[in-house]
Amino acid sequence: MNDILLTDMELVLPNDMLTKVDLMSMANSLEVRTPFLDYELVNFVFSLPADFKINSHIRKRILQDAFKDFLPEKLYNRPKKGFEVPLLKWLRREMKSLITDDLLENRLIEEQGIFNVVEVQKLKKQLFSSNPGDVHARIWGLVVFQWWWKKYMN
Repeated sequence: MNDILLTDMELVLPNDMLTKVDLMSMANSLEVRTPFLDYELVNFVFSLPADFKINSHIRKRILQDAFKDFLPEKLYNRPKKGFEVPLLKWLRREMKSLITDDLLENRLIEEQGIFNVVEVQKLKKQLFSSNPGDVHARIWGLVVFQWWWKKYMN
């Protein structure tokens, strides 16, 4: 189990999570700290028995036990919340004109000759439909590529 945790700490944290926190906090003039990454604390937690840290009902058990007297009980039974970027909302609202009138505009797609204009039209139609599914991830990839293309290839 420690090998898995070390891999997560060595790969996921520095190459994903900590990078995002660092970039977003700097972009918004925030000072952000990661107190649970202190090496002495990490070594201590690795030395504890697994049942002190997790069981079949409670994740992060030791953390919850440590703060149980200070935090409201409702925090302990609510579903987990992630830090998802509201990409679908952004693409449908704030970035809509960028998609429809600029980066994924039909004429530009045709002139480039890289992407199939009919398929891009289908993706845009799905994005703005009542059932977009996960099309926003594909649209985001196109937007990022098109932004790069316009900056460096035009």
